[in-house]
Amino acid sequence: MAHHDMKPSATATADPLTDPIAIEDIVIKPDVMEAPGRILVVDDVMANVRLLSGILRVEGFDVIMANSGEEALEVIQNNAIDVVLLDVMMPQMDGFEVCRHLKEAVETSYIPVVMVTALQDSADRVRAIEAGADDFLTKPVDEVEVVARARSLVRAKRNRERVETAYRELQRAEDLRDSLTAMLVHDLRTPLTTLLVPLEMLQAGDVGPLNDLQSEMIAVSARGARQLLSLVNELLDISKLESGTMQLHLEETEALLLVNSAVDQVASLAASKNTRLDLNVPLHLPTMQADDDLLLRVLVNLLANAIKFTASNTLVRVGGAVSSDGESVVFSVQDNGEGIHPDDRERIFSKFGQVQTRQNERRTSTGLGLTFCKLAVEAHGGRIWVESELGHGSTFFVSIPVNPPIANTEEAAEA
Repeated sequence: MAHHDMKPSATATADPLTDPIAIEDIVIKPDVMEAPGRILVVDDVMANVRLLSGILRVEGFDVIMANSGEEALEVIQNNAIDVVLLDVMMPQMDGFEVCRHLKEAVETSYIPVVMVTALQDSADRVRAIEAGADDFLTKPVDEVEVVARARSLVRAKRNRERVETAYRELQRAEDLRDSLTAMLVHDLRTPLTTLLVPLEMLQAGDVGPLNDLQSEMIAVSARGARQLLSLVNELLDISKLESGTMQLHLEETEALLLVNSAVDQVASLAASKNTRLDLNVPLHLPTMQADDDLLLRVLVNLLANAIKFTASNTLVRVGGAVSSDGESVVFSVQDNGEGIHPDDRERIFSKFGQVQTRQNERRTSTGLGLTFCKLAVEAHGGRIWVESELGHGSTFFVSIPVNPPIANTEEAAEA
């Protein structure tokens, strides 16, 4: 197979640690002198094989011949083929069966197959399509058409190979980024903890009294260290959730108690913006088997976001209800902020996915909170989504099954 040079686009400005890498950011330059391609011609009539082979060889194609379906499959197993010209009417294994074999096997499914046939019945064409054929040629074949179809399909196959190569490079780059991030985050936790402990001792007065300025400076430093440690822990939890290594500690969880706990944790933030929290969570909701700590963090994240992105002196609503089938509890958090553009409603749940606000045109937060929420909810077998209208706020919904699947739970580990 020809070698293809790859390089990042000259206009790409993505930060590999904060911005998702997109496949369009990778530019692949095809070789200037690319070979026309290798064609396998399959027909049980040798005269037909020689005719097609002669036409294609004159145009520079590398041609391999086969006289039966069985031989064709053997040739493809041992050679890199760009296009197969396949006769339909052959003894023992006909063209339909050969085509099905090729398309059902992962390693050959991408090879274009052209059915060469004298059959005019539409039912035969339907059979060929069902078998996975990519194109048709009718006997007697037209030389110009054969060459044009072959060139087009070789080009299509190689374009696909380039895209697949680019995708593999993209995956390798993202895996490297994730590994680097995980390594850095893990190594940051110990020095952060070492930094925070003496700051908290100073705040507690364990090493003597502090004047007002010193107390204020220590408080600011300790608050920053706690925020950074929280970010580090969130990154580590996201990594565990992504890899499926975080075990859920399931226990009987009541929706109202969970919401009340979340509201208590964001009460000071709400008070700082004069935001009122309106709760509408019925007492009769079914008890969930859930990881109480993870779901509490999900609700706290959603509430904190709602308070942060809504105007001061307004209202954030928190709701709870049972799903229509009675098998899930659905939480909702509604704000009256700027809303989320339809194009951003999926991206906000991706790692480091951020959205610019319309008012200040700047990105806010790390883009990790909603990623954690999505992974934690999905670990329970649930789902999270948002409904939003620009200028009229957003409502985030979290659906948690009453009895989640057993994978990645303590019960599963014991089993």
